[in-house]
Amino acid sequence: MKIIIKNTATETEQKATKMMQTYLGNNPDLTETLEFLSIAEGGEVVHYEGLDSLAKEFKDKDLAKKTKSILTEEKNHLYKCIQLVKQNVSG
Repeated sequence: MKIIIKNTATETEQKATKMMQTYLGNNPDLTETLEFLSIAEGGEVVHYEGLDSLAKEFKDKDLAKKTKSILTEEKNHLYKCIQLVKQNVSG
């Protein structure tokens, strides 16, 4: 299972990099950059919510603890993105 998760994570990272390059182009402005970052962080939260649920189904306490910790961190990242967007809008 861990090998599958690692392979999927690597594939996802490659796809996200390609999406970022496509979305932002060569010379993104701050608004575009914050928007993409927010989309990416939101996706991370959704991803780790799913892994958190999956870990609970497997009753793997170590995996559940790790995914919960990462989920908390990703929610924190998303909150920081929201704050940056608000700061950028208000000048």
